[in-house]
Amino acid sequence: MKRFLLFASVFIIAVGCTTRRVSTTSRTAVEQLLLSTAVDKALAKFDMPMLKDSKVFVDFTNLKGTDVEYLQVALRARVARQGAILVTKAEDAEYVMEVASGGLAMEDKSSLVGMPSLPMPQAPIPVPEMSLFKTIEQTAIMKLLIFVHQNGRFVASDQYFAKGDRDESIIFWYRFQREDDVREGWERADAELTAKKTAKAVTESQNGPASRTQ
Repeated sequence: MKRFLLFASVFIIAVGCTTRRVSTTSRTAVEQLLLSTAVDKALAKFDMPMLKDSKVFVDFTNLKGTDVEYLQVALRARVARQGAILVTKAEDAEYVMEVASGGLAMEDKSSLVGMPSLPMPQAPIPVPEMSLFKTIEQTAIMKLLIFVHQNGRFVASDQYFAKGDRDESIIFWYRFQREDDVREGWERADAELTAKKTAKAVTESQNGPASRTQ
């Protein structure tokens, strides 16, 4: 009996510490990173070669909702990277690109085998969750519509779908992850930044000290 009570106490303490959602903003850091990851994946599919060397005005008038600021800058950067010349007025543009979001939001799902956290009457804290097995899935979903026209005439229109995923499973106190786009994203970004710094250092070493002062 004593062994059972000891095991139960350890189990409650260990499992009760696994739940977290701490944020001082409307979205947690993980949610923000998943949303921006979905945007990055959607825009990676964007390809309109006819815009190269042309003046383009990107119109965000119909882009409504939350979390759209990153999308706006990322799309402008993507368009410019494909060789377009960005302008700030529609009347100065050869092409007008209208942008609308069909969806940019989070969807969470969790399942639990065990006892969920329960409120206690007259108690300041609830009974902690006791789980034998638990899964948590977070998905950011992105649907983007881009419509390009010239002097009122249709040029191109495409829809871009993407998502960012993160899940974790907990068996007793052991936690493991099958998919984490957030971690993969920042590891890839770190690798690319390191590669750029290495290439720059190699170039400077080959060109000599004079290249650093130019």
